Amino acid sequence: MIKYLGKNGSNVMENNQSTQLIKNTKRLRVGGIDPGRKELLPFLRIGTMPDELLDALLIISRTLDGNDLGSDSYQISQHCDLDQVFNINNTTNSYRQVLLQSKMSENSDIDECAYTEWNPIIDARIKQTLADMFGTVYRFRISVMQGNHELNWHIDTDTSVLCRAQICLADTDSSFEFKTKTGIHILNMERGGIYFINTGWLHRVVNNGTTPRTVAIFGFKFHTMRNDLQSLIRI
Repeated sequence: MIKYLGKNGSNVMENNQSTQLIKNTKRLRVGGIDPGRKELLPFLRIGTMPDELLDALLIISRTLDGNDLGSDSYQISQHCDLDQVFNINNTTNSYRQVLLQSKMSENSDIDECAYTEWNPIIDARIKQTLADMFGTVYRFRISVMQGNHELNWHIDTDTSVLCRAQICLADTDSSFEFKTKTGIHILNMERGGIYFINTGWLHRVVNNGTTPRTVAIFGFKFHTMRNDLQSLIRI
């Protein structure tokens, strides 16, 4: 479901353009070879993951109950202000991520494309589904946000450098909000949906319910995405 809330918020978006997830590496996150954020939709459902594979990912999220944010295995997150962006409460474990692709190359810690080595726990059918749609995917992880929690507004990477997608693993009373020049746009994800997410715009997630919001997140290059999907997400 998509909701449009008018044109309010556009000034806030421009004034916070420097609100980068990794401020000191902003230059590495803009100006790539692929279409920029203004050329692509804020978000769109572009596919569906079968129930049995969703359940397999949910089991992983419950079995691996730690938090890789800020850890040695998740070096890119060490360059973030985790509290500022993710609003993390270490006491309640209100927000966590489980990294399921490790850093394989010797590239910079903040290069998402260095994270390509799959954890053997991932079902081969999940990897094949993603490869068929996106080509190579990067930094695949599971995100778990508890109820009554929200992320702060932030910008990640421009789509010209790296695009992002999410798989909704369970229905919740949560919303994904985006601020663009045309206003605030709200996405309510449905279980099984695979969504293109334009994180070049200011965005945040709010979970107003009591059920944890559990999604899989990963990056991909626009030019390796299937051609029919490329045309869908262009403005």
